[in-house]
Amino acid sequence: MTAIVVPSGRLSSLGHLQSVGDASTAETLLDYSPVSLFEDFTGPGNAVPAAGSAAVGYPWVKKIVGGAPPTVAVVANAAGGVMACTLTATSEKQDAALYSDDALNFDMTKSAWIEFRLANQVLPTGNAQFVFGLQSAWIDGPDNASFYAQFSQSASGLVNLRTKDGTTTASVSSGVTMVAGAYRVFRIDSTDPTHVRFFIDGAEVSNGTAFSFAATGASAILQPYVSAYKASGTGVGTVYIDRIAVGAKRS
Repeated sequence: MTAIVVPSGRLSSLGHLQSVGDASTAETLLDYSPVSLFEDFTGPGNAVPAAGSAAVGYPWVKKIVGGAPPTVAVVANAAGGVMACTLTATSEKQDAALYSDDALNFDMTKSAWIEFRLANQVLPTGNAQFVFGLQSAWIDGPDNASFYAQFSQSASGLVNLRTKDGTTTASVSSGVTMVAGAYRVFRIDSTDPTHVRFFIDGAEVSNGTAFSFAATGASAILQPYVSAYKASGTGVGTVYIDRIAVGAKRS
């Protein structure tokens, strides 16, 4: 007998339905955010243009740093559509970043949220790292970004949670360690920007830390961002992004 998957939902403080999700996977299926972007990387139009040369109607660009080079490219014929950010073993600085060409549209003070379904196809090695979440404009080295709310992961596979609001930089372990090939659902929720919440597979992993995002105005408006990065060395790593969903209120 086929099991019935019961949808789950998130309610506002007034009891209004804000989203519908799959209770078995913790993935959001439908969201009622006025500003939103849902991306599954399906279909033939996912040849990612270079940063500074965005394609009309396509929300992503790639930033490639390194001569080997690293790559940002769709995985051919992957079920459900998959984008891959891949580092190579050449000993050099490399960045394989997927983002919105510094078009900053999602305001942390207006209940911005972002959700990823992704996997480590190849775990990062050496000093390679993956970061994914919401970030300000691209900069050389994701740790140097002016503002962000992100998950980050280094060679151990351990996932960390981090925010940077121009005043305070916070980083805390989630206690969750990634293994190669296993997809998980990651969510960052700033419904209350004084208490940004982090979830993995539907379970909150903030570990009692109250991540406060104090930036306001233009500084609080961020973009979806994924990067496989290394400052130097021969480290490798490939992150598979199956889905990105992001939203916010208008006011």
